Amino acid sequence: MKKIFVLIIIAAALVGFVIGRSTNFSAQPVLSGHFNDLSFVQPAFAQDSKPETMPFGFNSPSFPAQAPDAPPITHWSIDDIQKAHAEMAEKAAKLASQPGSGMSQAFVGGPIELQTRNFSMYMLYRVHREQPVLSLTKVNSVWDDAEQHAGVYDFYVFTGGSGQMIVGGKIENRKNLMDKDGPVPGEYRGQPIVGGQTFNVKAGDWLLIPPDQPHQPKPGPGGFSYMIMKINTGIYPWSLIR
Repeated sequence: MKKIFVLIIIAAALVGFVIGRSTNFSAQPVLSGHFNDLSFVQPAFAQDSKPETMPFGFNSPSFPAQAPDAPPITHWSIDDIQKAHAEMAEKAAKLASQPGSGMSQAFVGGPIELQTRNFSMYMLYRVHREQPVLSLTKVNSVWDDAEQHAGVYDFYVFTGGSGQMIVGGKIENRKNLMDKDGPVPGEYRGQPIVGGQTFNVKAGDWLLIPPDQPHQPKPGPGGFSYMIMKINTGIYPWSLIR
């Protein structure tokens, strides 16, 4: 009698297992976050022999085609970046005594210089002046004018030196940036910034500035350099980005 009872239990367990396997076809997580429901990492699910899902209905991840000038995989060595900082600092020191022309305190150079239809990135050095000069908007100052861009994020990675960035608030004496064709829509310059937030920055720091937020660099005595990436929000074409 006991043997028959044990056999009935085993048979029932096997039937339950087979039924459970045959009715459960849902995808199972193969990766989950470190803290389960509290994690920011979303669970990943395995596909059950389903066709590959292409992005946004395109037939290939390579469509739509990237811009003709889209960069390939690129690596920048920290050694090259530090060397570029030193070279730009030396160049800036020689030119710092010359009269200002609005951008004489900013020097573009180094190993980073890219521009595509979606973003641009380059390395720039800001020199520290001891004596005031006329800025682009004709303000007598030791600082470059503050900037304001209506349609672009500015993402800074500081690569050398230290100083301050003033962000937010309002630009006094604000004027449209001018080029050979006249006023540049959405691009403003002027100083000082009133009511902004001060960030002490040094090599290794990151700073993200949303569109339409005034910002003004104030490099320390040794100046500072940074990689800046400009990310277009699609408000206007790249030809207007400054």
